[in-house]
Amino acid sequence: MKTDLGKFQPARPSGTPANSSASAAKPTVTPTKPVAEAKPLKPTILTQDRQRGQRVLLRVRAQIHVALGGTSSTLDATTLSVNPRGALVVIKQSLPTETRVVLEHSGTRERVACKVVRPPKEMPEGFHTPLEFDSPAPDFWKIAFPAADWRSEDL
Repeated sequence: MKTDLGKFQPARPSGTPANSSASAAKPTVTPTKPVAEAKPLKPTILTQDRQRGQRVLLRVRAQIHVALGGTSSTLDATTLSVNPRGALVVIKQSLPTETRVVLEHSGTRERVACKVVRPPKEMPEGFHTPLEFDSPAPDFWKIAFPAADWRSEDL
């Protein structure tokens, strides 16, 4: 019996008798190119994932002041999560990426300049819109953020 090494031959289930004595000898296949050694994978940390370290789920009412097409308007917003560099807010209107806005905290009336950093995602309650402050403002939300190296295993 002649065996073609270029074709796939399925393995025979154990206990199945061989049709000929030649099939009992299994051919060995040697690679034609040297195999590179396996290297450990490094976790790739994207910029957006790196910033997620200090996100806190917090609902805060806010207003977004924006000028679109030469018309100023104020949009009601609610935060879903906040961090020292911005927030993820829900608003009823979609805003284009890179739109400059002013976010106003309803409780303190503080304002901070920011921009839309990624396209909003439409959800049943409105558009989930990621905002990034022009410069970090950890005191804007009036909460204490966890340390950068905090882990749940430390509890």
